This record gives sequence, C-alpha cells and structure tokens, in this order.
Amino acid sequence: MKKIFILSILMIWILFGCAMARHKQQICDGLLTTGLNRNAFLDVWGTPNRTYTISSDEFLSAGWNVKGGSVFSGKKSLDVWEYSQVPIKLVFNDIVLVGWQTDKTVEELKMKGNCK
Repeated sequence: MKKIFILSILMIWILFGCAMARHKQQICDGLLTTGLNRNAFLDVWGTPNRTYTISSDEFLSAGWNVKGGSVFSGKKSLDVWEYSQVPIKLVFNDIVLVGWQTDKTVEELKMKGNCK
C-alpha cells in the first residue's frame, strides 16, 4: 500500500513537471493561451511590477483578450499582474491564466524573459 502511494505521488510530480515545462516553453515562444500556470510566468518573466485584483464582472465587460470563452458564475476576484518590461497585463483565476492585455505580437513577446 505504501509503495502505491509513493508511486502515485511520483507520477503526479512527474506530470506536473512536464506540464510546467510546456507552459514555460509556450511563454518563451510568445504564445499565450488560457490555462497557463502563473508559476511559469514567474520562472520566465520574474516577479510582476504590480499586482491587484478585479472582479469577474469587470473582467468580462472590459474587453480583455479571452481565448476559449472563460465563463465565471457569480462575482469572483481575479488577480492581475502587470509587467512593465514586456509590457503586458495578465489575469489569473487562482493560478490559471484567463486573459491578458498587450499590444505586442507573438514575435515581440518571444524576445522577452528568461528563455534558454
């Protein structure tokens, strides 16, 4: 029983590591999609210059770039991260990217961050 538990934890850890590597690669490639983990942004772009919260109502009515049609039931607080060096604003629902605002192209975003 103990071996099964340890193997399960190991598998989850490996799968999470693979997913994070894919998320970081997407950011390095300048390709933003909903569902990216915010820890990947920390690894690639570092700490945001400014953070604040907005309501899901404000988010949905403000014209943010939302790919995949994120829908929120009721009012929810969303985290906004601003990076001045990129420049971009990212909106997260917990740890998941749900939208962004930038005037940069994929090629311009590709040149930013800690990518190898």
